[in-house]
Amino acid sequence: MPRNVRKAYIVCRRCNTRFTGGYCPYCGAENGAARSVLGRGGLIGGLLRFLFSLVILAIILSIAFIVLDYSASASGDAHGAARAILDSARYAIPASVLDFYASIKAQFLDRWITQIIEFFRVLFS
Repeated sequence: MPRNVRKAYIVCRRCNTRFTGGYCPYCGAENGAARSVLGRGGLIGGLLRFLFSLVILAIILSIAFIVLDYSASASGDAHGAARAILDSARYAIPASVLDFYASIKAQFLDRWITQIIEFFRVLFS
């Protein structure tokens, strides 16, 4: 019985190229996969995603620094590791940023943390 010697071609959905095999030879899509929403955007889209990830990372690090600062100062010498991390971070952060953090802490954060602690004391008492 004769075999069909024609190869089965796949049409890439990304660049409309006919090919055989596992990957498109022109755009590299696997088996002619559909267009990815995150794959497009060009240079500006990639730059904006990068800047957005830097902002998110800065927010996460600042929250971690604030939590470490309050946990180390609230318990005195009981959290030596938190105090060591804070001291090493304070050597790496510029003095002007630490001064700005101290002013924000004195104006807003201390009052806000006190209200949160008082809320949980009332809630759990």
